[in-house]
Amino acid sequence: MVAMSTYQPPRQARARATLERIFEGTVRLLEDRPFEALSVADIVADAHTSVGAFYKRFSSKDALLPVLLDWIHRRQFEAIEAFVEASQWQGVGLAGRVDAFVDALIESYQQHHYLMKALVARQYSTDNAQSAEQAESAERTLRYYADWLLVCRDEIRHPDPDIAVPIGLTGLVTQAQTRLLFDARSVELSDSAFTQELKRALLAYLGDTTDATR
Repeated sequence: MVAMSTYQPPRQARARATLERIFEGTVRLLEDRPFEALSVADIVADAHTSVGAFYKRFSSKDALLPVLLDWIHRRQFEAIEAFVEASQWQGVGLAGRVDAFVDALIESYQQHHYLMKALVARQYSTDNAQSAEQAESAERTLRYYADWLLVCRDEIRHPDPDIAVPIGLTGLVTQAQTRLLFDARSVELSDSAFTQELKRALLAYLGDTTDATR
């Protein structure tokens, strides 16, 4: 069962602006260190607010995390919508889309390592800490990317593309998360070689023999 968030966002514009600064400051700090290494003092200093303002909204630093992750999921989904709906994809086939998807995924994990690690760790936490909003966002994200690839269903040789595409995407993302966020390696490869193998594996599973890595 997914835990429901009880957090209620502020109604006043000034309070919302302070909250946004707290979120944005925390995200900036996560570029260099994990959430566990941050203090409330670090967060409010970067957000240009006060400790009192922080504790008016959150009982602790840990209470900030699920609300922050909901906020990030909303922003991520807006970016995903823009990505898949861009006019640049007209005429781009399955191999080209797989190539672009994997490159964008790897770049996101590498550039925003600690932030993405916090998101994924929360998603798979055993204490049911993931909010309903995060669970719904993850499902919508998968559906958006699956539909984007299924535009090229004529290039897919798997007998059931509607099943194969989401399964293939989920497997690929899990492999990328395991290696790039949690440094679990089943085989030693450079990051570039690993990226190419992810592309080949997804295309092979879908039944497309085009090499996206050329």
